[in-house]
Amino acid sequence: MSAPARPPEGGASSPGEDVAQRQEGGPVSAPARPPEGGASSPGEDVAQRQEATPVRPRGSVVVLGAGLVGLACAHALQRDGFTVTVVDRGGVGEGASFGNAAHIAIASIIPQSTPGIIGQTIRLLKDPAGPLIVRPGYAARHLPWFARFVAQGTAERARAGTHAMAAMMAQAWDAWQPVLEDIGGGELVRQSGALHVFGSQAALRAAQAAYDLRRSLGVTCTPVDLEQARTMEPALTEQVGAVVWIPGMGYVTDTLALARRLAERIESRGGRILRAEATGVDARGVRTKEGRLDADRVVLAAGAWSHRLARGLGVDIPLVSERGYHVMLAPGSSPLRMPVLMVERKVALTPMAAGIRMASVAEFAAADARADHARAERVFRGLERFVQGLDAEPVSRWVGPRPSVPDSRPILGQAPGAPHVLLAYGHGHLGVTLAALTGRVIADVASGRDPGIDMRAVAPLRSARLR
Repeated sequence: MSAPARPPEGGASSPGEDVAQRQEGGPVSAPARPPEGGASSPGEDVAQRQEATPVRPRGSVVVLGAGLVGLACAHALQRDGFTVTVVDRGGVGEGASFGNAAHIAIASIIPQSTPGIIGQTIRLLKDPAGPLIVRPGYAARHLPWFARFVAQGTAERARAGTHAMAAMMAQAWDAWQPVLEDIGGGELVRQSGALHVFGSQAALRAAQAAYDLRRSLGVTCTPVDLEQARTMEPALTEQVGAVVWIPGMGYVTDTLALARRLAERIESRGGRILRAEATGVDARGVRTKEGRLDADRVVLAAGAWSHRLARGLGVDIPLVSERGYHVMLAPGSSPLRMPVLMVERKVALTPMAAGIRMASVAEFAAADARADHARAERVFRGLERFVQGLDAEPVSRWVGPRPSVPDSRPILGQAPGAPHVLLAYGHGHLGVTLAALTGRVIADVASGRDPGIDMRAVAPLRSARLR
């Protein structure tokens, strides 16, 4: 038995329809957007801008992106009374949402760039089986991004980013719960807890400060002795050196099924899922290769492809494609029964409905570059020393791009100068974890409510601090 094959690019294998099919009687349209209360200046605080430009609590919205983030935004907006249309050039859930590690990673609050990041990066790049891959041509074209990434690695900036992400992660499960109840998806997401596994006690001691920081911000992280760990997870071998138990974590058993369940619920309430490629956003809605989609508002949630559309709106937060890889092992290959993170190797293991997923790699390369599965598989090799059955032959392989921002925080809120456009991208490794919270935040902003998070930490206008 193999993992579910990725649906073919050209087929209508998931909820939705081609936008061209809707064009026979003219362009697809919704009521014209009423004039806004005035354009905001690029330097204005996002909270001030939202107060100055109250958003009408009803209207039509086009959401660009049919991954979990975009679908969660559409779902939340629709429940608030908005008429929604979701647009994606691929099928529902076929992008990064299809192949991610599927962890609800509430412990991932520390940004990627921290003090000592240059030395860490050099060590990772020297390791021929390490999880960091940088294609030279891509790096040369994006040197400003890497410079900004390194600049984020000060103690002060890392501390601010950690506090901001901890505040959002604390709401991740509460945001998912009503969504899962509404779509009947409770069996697809499990709050199982997870194990962080180390090869030695020395490696855990080296990471102790990070766990102390997590605990200080409300994330329960409990070291457990090896006998107890193997009782909790019998797949662990005698070679494991140290284990940390994080009870607040969980996982998605089938990411594609979760995306499709969201899409089906949206369509059941009159929403539309259209297959089309967006080419631009303007005052009247969205331009696609297949025709116009007029709408009162637009949500930009297209993951790694969002930047080119956002740039036309004056939002130039640096964003690159950081690609992840996974391999699937057949069901029964390993007795693994809960999510595991191999901390030193940076490999996430997940017992999914279709088998065991091994996910890792941060490959900085163009989103549509040719996959290098042979290089990625070096990262996964040898893990059977620590978890039984991981030497089984993979039944499928995947690569997909994460939208990566220098400060490891998503971009949420109104676009400067275009307040009818709401931005919801840049989630990096945390799209699954934060999808439902992002949807709630976007619906709150669209309806003029307090989003319940510090919008300054994720505001599009923080770009000035990333330069």
